[in-house]
Amino acid sequence: MGRECVILIPAYDPPDNMIPYLEELRQNGFTRIVIVDDGSRQERQGVFQKALKMGYTILHHDQNMGKGCALRSGFEYYMEKCHGRYDGVIIVNSDGRDRPGDCVKIAAALAKEKNKKRSRIIIGSRDFEKPCATRGMRFTNRCMSFTFSFLFGKHLNDVLSGFRGIPDSQVLRCLRYKEKTYCYDMAVLIGFEKQGYEEIPVPVLPVNPDAEKHYRPFWDSLLVSLVIWKKMMIFGATSLIASLADLFLFWLLTTYILHQVPYPIIWATVLARIVSATINYFLSRKYVFRSNESRRKSLRQFMALASVQCMISAFSVHFLELIFNRPLLLKILIDSFLFFAAFKVQDRFIFKRT
Repeated sequence: MGRECVILIPAYDPPDNMIPYLEELRQNGFTRIVIVDDGSRQERQGVFQKALKMGYTILHHDQNMGKGCALRSGFEYYMEKCHGRYDGVIIVNSDGRDRPGDCVKIAAALAKEKNKKRSRIIIGSRDFEKPCATRGMRFTNRCMSFTFSFLFGKHLNDVLSGFRGIPDSQVLRCLRYKEKTYCYDMAVLIGFEKQGYEEIPVPVLPVNPDAEKHYRPFWDSLLVSLVIWKKMMIFGATSLIASLADLFLFWLLTTYILHQVPYPIIWATVLARIVSATINYFLSRKYVFRSNESRRKSLRQFMALASVQCMISAFSVHFLELIFNRPLLLKILIDSFLFFAAFKVQDRFIFKRT
């Protein structure tokens, strides 16, 4: 029985056991397999030649371009040759550590997604409590999972798994992301935030001693972390611009303009926030969330949020200033706490995108 999914294998200097692995995949019903040779050395070309003789599709890069580029090449081929005829793409490693039996589970999940007209990404979620998982793997995954959950409100047990199923309707979407290396996996994962995820439990298998290691634990983990924090960093930069305008206007109003009127701190906070919130809205909409939500609706919601922040900030600074007499410092501290809350609300409720 043929599986209604295409297997995509990005391969850079693959081990010899890729050939028996391909045979196992065939025995489990996967007849359409696309392998991307990402600039492998000449002495490893024999593996690809054997795979070609077995009837599988081989795409070649003249030089090593990174996993992200290899996957995009595979997705481009899928869109040209396979789109609309299959349930989706299953991405596996070339070292045989993604079991064919687990591929069958992901294929079944993709078929279910198609039947229910959903488009969630399917993740082969590894069990890091098993003996084959090292302490380093557990620690790195827990840190990444916690950060991902905090920033995007989605708890995943394994955010670093490259063993995934992409629904047919969402393969084109995967071509939007331009990361070249292992960061590409994280960029795609973040991109599916609105569609959602389904995790399929899979075991952690022993490392193949014949497979070359291309993942650099420290450096590549750092680069992946930067992808996770990218949106927050841009949000921080746009918020900083708005905050500087807000602080400058607050200082100007309280020092030179409103110091003779009743409640100068409250009035200065309100006026400064109106200007800074307008700046923040347009920067956030365009550069942080890249929203296609109605401008009128999102602006109304954004200003409502800014009003709530403004009141919390104004009254907190006003009353605490009576005790500490350091209004500017108090404002910086209070607005810092409000910063993270605003990010979560804007990302989850105000700015939407397809």
